[in-house]
This record gives sequence, C-alpha cells and structure tokens, in this order.
Amino acid sequence: MTRILVIGEDALCCALGERLVAICLPGWRLAGPTIDTRGVTKLLPALPRYAQQAERVQPVLCIADTDGQCPVDLLAQWRPIRTAHCLLLRFAVAEAESWVIADREGAAQALAIPLTRLPHRPDEEPDPKRLLLTLAARSRKRVIREELVSSIDRNKPGSGYNLHLGAFVRSHWDARRAALVSPSLARTVKRIEALASMI
Repeated sequence: MTRILVIGEDALCCALGERLVAICLPGWRLAGPTIDTRGVTKLLPALPRYAQQAERVQPVLCIADTDGQCPVDLLAQWRPIRTAHCLLLRFAVAEAESWVIADREGAAQALAIPLTRLPHRPDEEPDPKRLLLTLAARSRKRVIREELVSSIDRNKPGSGYNLHLGAFVRSHWDARRAALVSPSLARTVKRIEALASMI
C-alpha cells in the first residue's frame, strides 16, 4: 500500500488534505499523523526538507491558503529549487474555507443554514472565513452558533471552529462535488489523482 505524508498550513488545511487523499487516492494511506505547521512562517522554511522526503521516502501533499495572492506566483516563490515530482504543493483560493463551502449541499447541512446562502463561486469570495463565520452565526443549531463563532468577537472563530469543521471535512465533505464550483480545488483533485500513475 502506497503512503503519503500530508502537511497543512493550519488545522483545516490538514483536514482537507486527509480527505482529498481518501477520495482521490483510494487504497493509499497516510504515512503518519498529518503535520499542522500552524502558519506559513513555519511551513516555508521546512519545504526543502519535505521536498527531499518526497524524493527519497514517500509523496508529500502540502495544502496552504493563497490569502488573496496569485497561486501561480506563490508556487514559483515557494517551490524549493530542487523539487521532486512527488511533492504536491497546492493552494486553496483564497482560503481553505472556500473549499469547505464549495461543497454547498454538504456545508449547508453541516452548518444548518439554507443552501441559497452559499456562494456559487467560492474562489471569488474575498474573505471566505468571514463569510463562513457569518453563516455559522445564523445557524439553526445552537451548538454551531456558539462554538464556531467567538462570543467576544463575531468576526473570529470560536473554540470549536476547527473541531466542527474538521469533523465535517473528514466525514462528509464531497471534494468532487465541491470541485464543480471551485476551479482551484478542481485543479488540486486532478493533480492528486495523477499522482497514482507516477508511483
């Protein structure tokens, strides 16, 4: 059985990476616990090491946010000088949350909100995290309203943000359905699936 290491800029990116492997690479398994770098400042310096691991040990999937920057430019800036073809560096446009809400049906059910409130072009949302928080604050479920959104600042995640979203992504998020409305996710799905033919 082929193994792959998943690395994420944050907890939500990690959950998305795990789910993408499960959906796009059936029969593969994770090489170990997913690595949450807790931010770009720790992720970037480690990329050469992950590239080396992708070349010598096993494929590596790294998920990060573009935060409004051009993904092509970011890829050129981030990619280590020596890069193995088995290092998949993929960017969610503009944030991991845009991929989460791209599964409109799944997100509507998980957040207990009307489907009509979810955007048809999530990659074009300027602040998908804020949108998700706004939607969660109007949820029909009290636990979503109280745990996903901070009670102190409604524009910030609550203590259960990663817990609830991570659980949804790992269990119910449909990457292929989401890819229909998210071009950046569609490219990522295609690239991950192509990895199977390279090994």
